[in-house]
Amino acid sequence: MAAQRWHLPPFDQLAHYAPLFELPWDETLAQLNVLAALSLRNGLSFVEQDPHLAADGMSYEQRIGERALIAMRRDSLHDLYGALMWLQWPHSKWAIHRGQWAGVLAVGPKQRTRHQQALTHIDEAGLVLVTADSAILERLLAHDWRGLLLEQRADWSKTQVFAIGHALFELRQSRPHDLQASKVIAVLQNDRAWFDLNAGEKMRSVDQRVATAIAEKRAVADPKDQSTLPLAAIVGWDERNIDPDFISSAPCFRPKPAGRAYARPLRF
Repeated sequence: MAAQRWHLPPFDQLAHYAPLFELPWDETLAQLNVLAALSLRNGLSFVEQDPHLAADGMSYEQRIGERALIAMRRDSLHDLYGALMWLQWPHSKWAIHRGQWAGVLAVGPKQRTRHQQALTHIDEAGLVLVTADSAILERLLAHDWRGLLLEQRADWSKTQVFAIGHALFELRQSRPHDLQASKVIAVLQNDRAWFDLNAGEKMRSVDQRVATAIAEKRAVADPKDQSTLPLAAIVGWDERNIDPDFISSAPCFRPKPAGRAYARPLRF
């Protein structure tokens, strides 16, 4: 089952990291830091969150901001997926950190601004949906799940979804049939040639553009900015979503909240 997982979304996005999951913790941490030296900016590295580290009295964000250390709990699946998101989304994760750190400096470590709340939603349970079809985005933002999954199912051929929220991976692995929901950054990709790029080129381009949008608060400025996207509402991610009865009855397919106005999709 573990080997099969890397062929299924969203885990296929991380398939080249699969060997890390077979290593003892200390070797995994060492390999993560080899990759960090190649991928991460500002001298960032991963470190075990043990009593010696905790003695510095710093919060997670403060330790990144002041010591360039990303703390990980030993044998934590949640934190391992978090580390892999740093490696896959180095620009976006840095933009999220800078927003969180600015909030800490503004209101202290025991309070959270609305911007921090929005950033946390994406950091834990975020997806980035990129499509060349504006109608897909309109259906998504309207919570028109039947239209999205049935009427426009064929139009998903020019749509790709990337996970950035590390908790989504952990939950998908431990409870694969749960009806998980994400917060989605929606992107209208005007250059259809983008879909012909290889996986690495796509990831790098999306990471850079999403990071800029987060830093400029064109995305993830407020908790209400980003639409909900159930993982079961993604074609190819859940075989049940071809069934009209499932779409009508599953509790994850909620109507759009009255009066809610989401941030408009990013345009690349």
